[in-house]
Amino acid sequence: MRERPWKVVASGADAADGAFVSAEFDLAEHPDVLAYFPHAACFRFTYRLKDGTLSLSGEIANRSGQTMPLSLGFHPYFAFAKGEASRVRVVIPAAAEWPLSEDGYASGEPAPSPLTVALKQGEFVTELPDYPGGSQMLTMEPGPQVCELHYEARGTKLVLDMGDRFPIHVLFTAPWTEAVSLEPYTSIMNVFNEPFPQQLSGAQGLAAGETFTFQWSIHVVPMS
Repeated sequence: MRERPWKVVASGADAADGAFVSAEFDLAEHPDVLAYFPHAACFRFTYRLKDGTLSLSGEIANRSGQTMPLSLGFHPYFAFAKGEASRVRVVIPAAAEWPLSEDGYASGEPAPSPLTVALKQGEFVTELPDYPGGSQMLTMEPGPQVCELHYEARGTKLVLDMGDRFPIHVLFTAPWTEAVSLEPYTSIMNVFNEPFPQQLSGAQGLAAGETFTFQWSIHVVPMS
C-alpha cells in the first residue's frame, strides 16, 4: 500500500480546521491485493496541520462479509543533527520489553527490564541497546500513550501522542542515517503466526461491517 497511489477525497484549509488532506485506499479496487488478502477493506487517512500540530486520524472499514485480521503499524523517523545523538533523550511509557529472536520476532513473553525503567525516565539515543541499528519491542503502559524526544542542545522536545489504540511500540535506531524511529503498533510483529495470548500480543479481528478508528499527533514545544 505504501508504494501505491491513494485517492484524494477531500482537502482544504481554513482558520478553524487548519490545512488537511484526506485520502483513501480501497482494496476492492486492487484485485491483485485481494488475491492474497481476500478482505474488502477501505482505508481512509486524514492528515491535518493546525496550530503547530501535525495529526493523523484514520479509519479502516471492513466492507467484506467476514471478519478480517487487523494489525496496523507506523514507522515515523525523527532526525537529529550529526553528532547530536548523545544529547537526544527518548522518553517512552514502557511497561515491559519483549525478548526478540535474531530475525526480530518475539521469542518469549514480555517483562519489565532495565530498559523499560530507563525509558520512563528518559534515555539518551547513544545509550540504547545496540546503537545504532538496535531494535526493541515494548508493551506500553495502559491508557493513552505519549512519547517524547528531548533535544537538549536545542532546548525543545517533540511530543508524539499516540492515543490508546497502539499498545505495542517498536524503538529503532537507524544505522544508515541520523534518526530514531518511534513506531506505534496495534500488535506485535508477525502476530497471527505467534503463540502468545491475545491480551499480550494485540491480535485482533475486525468484524464484517465494523470500522477501526485511531488518531495520533506530533508537536514540538520548548523544554521546561
